[in-house]
Amino acid sequence: MIVVLGRPRVYRPEPDGDLAPGGMAVELALAAARNKAAVELVGAIGDDPEGDRIVVELGRGGVGHAALMRDPATRTPMVGQPRDARPLPRLDAADVELGLRYQSECRVLVIGAELAADALAAALEAAEFHGAAVIMVAATGTVDPESLGADVTLLERPAIEDAESVPDAVVVAADDADFGAFVAEYAVRLDRGESPAAAFAAALGDSAWEPSFEE
Repeated sequence: MIVVLGRPRVYRPEPDGDLAPGGMAVELALAAARNKAAVELVGAIGDDPEGDRIVVELGRGGVGHAALMRDPATRTPMVGQPRDARPLPRLDAADVELGLRYQSECRVLVIGAELAADALAAALEAAEFHGAAVIMVAATGTVDPESLGADVTLLERPAIEDAESVPDAVVVAADDADFGAFVAEYAVRLDRGESPAAAFAAALGDSAWEPSFEE
């Protein structure tokens, strides 16, 4: 079982089209499900039509969402939404602990949302309880690897090249899908019992992503 922790988002693939689910957590959860893995998405969305859309599409994609909480105090965020545009759905330490407690099994935990320190600690504690491998996806330079411990794989998502200060949502969504597919492949291989080194090498494959090393 792969458990993805995050805040799903929505965007419009076409200017006058319907809303579609997006964001890193959604993209990698759906990609893992397409690879025949059992996947649950734990997190928070707004109690709004956008959140309803996400729930429907996750169900269609074979992703469980029993622990996807609804926050009536804010709206489901848009892909590419600046951090300070409006409050994100609440996902604090108590929410994380409760959501992960619903999971009877977790072999791989993928953290795909920016969390407060106590919420991150709650997620790592739950992973330790389950004996789960942990993958954390974060923007480049936003997380200190030393703070996570040696058992956590930190995958830093590079900035979008040639993007304006506020990239177009469709561009961001496409980048989320590409990187999410890579993360999902790695998570699926870990879930199948491959070693982290073998799983990472296989997931990297012919993708455009490259590991970074410090000399």
